[in-house]
Amino acid sequence: MTVYSRIILLSIFLSCACSFVDKTTPNVEYIVYGIYCGECYGHCATMFKIDNTHLLIDTTDSYFKNQPQGEKVTFTGDSLNREQFQKAIILKSTIPKLLLDSKDRKFGNPDEYDQCGIFIQFKVADKLKTFHIDTNLKEVPAEIRSYAQSIMALSRFRPL
Repeated sequence: MTVYSRIILLSIFLSCACSFVDKTTPNVEYIVYGIYCGECYGHCATMFKIDNTHLLIDTTDSYFKNQPQGEKVTFTGDSLNREQFQKAIILKSTIPKLLLDSKDRKFGNPDEYDQCGIFIQFKVADKLKTFHIDTNLKEVPAEIRSYAQSIMALSRFRPL
């Protein structure tokens, strides 16, 4: 096979491969996630914020201190370790399409019967998107169940 033939084949292969890339994948600047429980004592709303370089934690319950709840979670700069960062960074790249496209802000009945709720907020394309999701995953759309389950696992939440 000549060099010219190889170049043509490589060009065809690369152009085909590029057509499979989803060019609409948004650039998520950061994501805030965690579990909140309205009827508890102590750390009732532990939240995490992940960007491209850090995983921060808030254990001050600032989720409840600002209204509407969760709109302004405060992070003190405490960064979690690299292993925790590696586990959490996947949340930025795997946000379900339903959440990216949804105008709904609530799925299921989060924390309405003392089962706690999942909080997710992310900034994408200069828009802030905020969601409250039931921890009873049977109450939420199937498209977001595994994502919600990942957040519960990373937040070390054990459903009742």
